[in-house]
Amino acid sequence: MTKKTFIVDALDASQRLDQFCFKQFPDYSRSFFQQLIDREEISVNNRIKKSGYKLKENDVIICNLIIPKTLNLEPANIPISILFEHEDFLIVNKQAGLSVHPSATKPEEITLVNGLLHHYPEFTSFDSKERPGIVHRLDKDTSGILIVARTVQAAIIFSRMFNERTVNKKYLALVHGHTDLEGSIEFPIGRNLHHRHKMTHTNPDGREALTHFNVIQYFEDKTLLSVKIITGRTHQIRVHCTAIGHPIVGDSIYGSTSPLINRQALHAAETSFTYKDKEYSFTAPLPDEMQAALDKLKPYEDI
Repeated sequence: MTKKTFIVDALDASQRLDQFCFKQFPDYSRSFFQQLIDREEISVNNRIKKSGYKLKENDVIICNLIIPKTLNLEPANIPISILFEHEDFLIVNKQAGLSVHPSATKPEEITLVNGLLHHYPEFTSFDSKERPGIVHRLDKDTSGILIVARTVQAAIIFSRMFNERTVNKKYLALVHGHTDLEGSIEFPIGRNLHHRHKMTHTNPDGREALTHFNVIQYFEDKTLLSVKIITGRTHQIRVHCTAIGHPIVGDSIYGSTSPLINRQALHAAETSFTYKDKEYSFTAPLPDEMQAALDKLKPYEDI
């Protein structure tokens, strides 16, 4: 990683942050810097800004330039569970343990993108070779519904929908302890300054984040929650649940491992949206390993 610092002069004032970074490092794409900004590796006056932030004279930009490694972008014949096929998009039921797209930290890893390139050749036509059609993400060890755009136009539409928060997303989460029957969590979320692979609710420069939840079932010492996220910050549900003292069962990063399940017990169960004036709604069944974990628990009212 190379750390670079820039001071914006009058000629570059009013320029977008991503455009400015691209101008400084023309060997890399503008989308590459948008990804760095999303990962909070670029700051302005020690604060995290969006790619479209308009620079001001004397702004101080610090860029942690992570040099990308050669990524594995070869088609791979891996199983992909498709809940619905539309000419413009796919509804994927992603299994836990599968990363959505390749990354510089694990360039050889087989991901959903490799599978899409094998099963749907149209994804090779995207300008973004690293994340063709990917308009949002799920963590590697989170299962459930993922929307994938099949055309460039659809990718633009869905990206705008996510930015405008018109895509409804509900998750199922098994957490430690007993939460309130319902509630909202509004802690901002930012990069953990001491552990860069983690997020935290204590970063003073964190971005707004809002999570709603309600109880589906209390168990002896755990709770099954229905969770709706309004914002879509990295690790949002996992960070928010830990912040209120109820980490997700099996979450080794924000909580602890569990004998009940070998990954975080988090599942993207439902999504709904309106696309080209038509309403769509989808549900992904609970995966076997989460159902098995629930089956081992005793309902609270039976105690």
